[in-house]
Amino acid sequence: MTGMLALPEGCIAAVISFTTPRDACRLACVSTTFRSAADSDVVWDCLLPPEYSSCLSSSSSTTTWSVLLKKELYFHTGHNLIHKGKMSFWFDLPSGKKCYMISHRELNIVDGDDIYDWFPEVVRRVNMIQFEIGGKITTSLLSPMTTYAAYLLFAENTICWVYDDPVEVSIGLAGSNNGQNRTVYIHREKQDREDDGFYLKIRADGWLETELSEFFNGGDEEDELLITIKSKMKVGLLIRGIEIRPQKK
Repeated sequence: MTGMLALPEGCIAAVISFTTPRDACRLACVSTTFRSAADSDVVWDCLLPPEYSSCLSSSSSTTTWSVLLKKELYFHTGHNLIHKGKMSFWFDLPSGKKCYMISHRELNIVDGDDIYDWFPEVVRRVNMIQFEIGGKITTSLLSPMTTYAAYLLFAENTICWVYDDPVEVSIGLAGSNNGQNRTVYIHREKQDREDDGFYLKIRADGWLETELSEFFNGGDEEDELLITIKSKMKVGLLIRGIEIRPQKK
C-alpha cells in the first residue's frame, strides 16, 4: 500500500475506478489521498451505470442532479419514479446494479370477483378467487450480465380468510418456451424442514415479500420479461408491486 500512496492522485483514482462502489468507499478510509481519489467524479463516473443520466432525466424527483458530485448522485438515487409514476428505480448500493419496482398501477390484476380498491401506494384486492397478477419489464432497462430475482411486495388484508395453498409463478421472455415455473407461498413464513417452495419474508420496512423467481439478463438483446402469478385460493392482499433486484450471492 505504501507504494500506491506515492502515486499521483489521478493514477489512484484510475485504479479505484476498476473496483466496486463498496470497495471505493472502503478505500476512501485508507488516507486523505485515497479519500480524495475515491470520492472523485473520475471514479464514480465509471461506477455509475451508463444509463443513469437518461434514468434521472425521466425521474419525477425534484433534486437538482447537476449540482451533485457523482458519488452523491449515486447515494441519492433511491426509488425515483419513472414512466409517469408507474415504475421506480434505484441502484443496489454494494454492486451498482439497477433495481426496479413495477408498481401496482402497472400490474395487470384479474380475478373472478373483480373487487378491489385503488390507493396511491397500494391496491387492495378482497375475496379473490382464481386471481392472476401479471407484470412485465423491458430487459434493456436492467444491468447486463446480471442475475436478477423478482419479488412480490405486499401486505395481508387480515379481515379476509386465507387458505393454506401455494400460488404458481411463471417467469420468462415473451415468445420463449424457456420460462421457469415455481411454487410460491404468499401467506406464511417457511417452517422447519419445509422445502417445497418459496415463502414470504418480513422486511425491515414492515412490508412482506416473496421471491417469485430468478433470471439471468445477458443484455445482448432487447426482450420483454413476463411475470405471472396465479392462484385459486381466496385471499385479501394489499399489493404494492413487483420488485426486480440483483440476486445476492
